[in-house]
Formats: sequence, structure tokens, C-alpha cells
Amino acid sequence: MGGVIQHNKAIDFILGGNSTFTVLNTKTKNRFTFKVKKHNKGNIFFVKILTNPEIYTFIGSIIENKYKHSGKSTINQDAQSVKVFSYILRKLSESSLEDFIEIWHEGRCGRCGRELTVPSSIESGFGPECIKRIKL
Repeated sequence: MGGVIQHNKAIDFILGGNSTFTVLNTKTKNRFTFKVKKHNKGNIFFVKILTNPEIYTFIGSIIENKYKHSGKSTINQDAQSVKVFSYILRKLSESSLEDFIEIWHEGRCGRCGRELTVPSSIESGFGPECIKRIKL
């Protein structure tokens, strides 16, 4: 069971280390599901988009809270999914994401990926142990 992440907490969830989330435009009903995983070394995050059931395709990286498209990606930087991710990250960083955009977690911790079962964890997107280790 997933939940909507408040915009002011969404960056922390996205950069939690192992997040999977869906961005939903409530006006158009368009949605994209992304995975963001922290690199083992440094403050670099790898971004993937759900392209088929259970298949995520690499699109780029986040470095210093900015999205950088990868030339190694098989998805063009002009694809709507790539534009949406870049836009969402920028608007969240500026605290100016529109209210009709929702960010949903899938019911798994944004840091470790374990299933969330405690109501407060479902609300925050982080398990009780992981939330102690991140800045919120």
C-alpha cells in the first residue's frame, strides 16, 4: 500500500537512497514511475524509468540535486518521461511544484526498499529505523 508524499518531503524521499515513486498529473492523468538509487560512492544517484512491467531503463543521474541526462541512455532526452523527471526535480528543489502534481511511493522505504507497514512510515515513505538516518 503506497501513499502520496508531501511536496516539502519529496526530495528527501527521492534522494533517500533506494526510492521508487510515481509522478501523477491529476489534470491529465499522465503518470511515470521512476527508481532513484544512490551510488555506493559519493553523492551521485542513478535514475531509471519504468518502461515495461518490472523493467526499468536508465535515463541519467542526479548530481548536486540536478538531473543530468546520460548519453548512454536508450531513451532520448526529449522524451516526455525525461522532461517530466527533470521538471519535477527542479520544481521540488525550488519549492514550487504545482499542487496538481502528486508523487506516490509504492509502499516501500525510500532508503532500504523494505515494505512499509506502520501508518506513520507509510505516510513518510521511510521505515522507523531509516527515518532516523536521513535528514527530514
